[in-house]
Amino acid sequence: MKQLRRLAATVCITVPLAISAFAKPSPKKPVINSKQQALLVELTGKDISKENDITLYAEMVSAYERNDEIAFKSRLQSMMSRFPQSVYADNALFLAGRMSVDNNDFAQAIKYFSQIEKKYGKSNKAAAAKFAKGMTYKKMNLPEYAARSLKEVRARYPGSPESFRADAELKIIK
Repeated sequence: MKQLRRLAATVCITVPLAISAFAKPSPKKPVINSKQQALLVELTGKDISKENDITLYAEMVSAYERNDEIAFKSRLQSMMSRFPQSVYADNALFLAGRMSVDNNDFAQAIKYFSQIEKKYGKSNKAAAAKFAKGMTYKKMNLPEYAARSLKEVRARYPGSPESFRADAELKIIK
């Protein structure tokens, strides 16, 4: 029942956001009318318009630890639409990639890790995302792609912990 409530809340949040994103290209925040807001508060017990990026990220970590994909992805979508420049945005995407790997959704994990590289290339998670991408390719039994990613880690981030781990993994792959 709790999962059903979260799913309903996710649908109530995402459908208006998706429609408003295609309806008008203005950079304004998506508007949730009072009926939708009341339904969200009733279903989830929380008023999402009053949550900040720290609270959203804390809820995401909690959902990750419970392996609750529905709650995690709804919070991730909210974080990325409301706070794309947050200091937690790259960490949120990295957790999403890790959750996808844990649930054997490797293609989605690659997308999350690539998104970190593109949007947050200078962040503290960029090296970890590149390394995780290589390890995901390794799990997919694609050693040539894994080696390419791991070599990029060595080249771009020399001296980082991920660089040393990439060296060790490249020795294993060869």
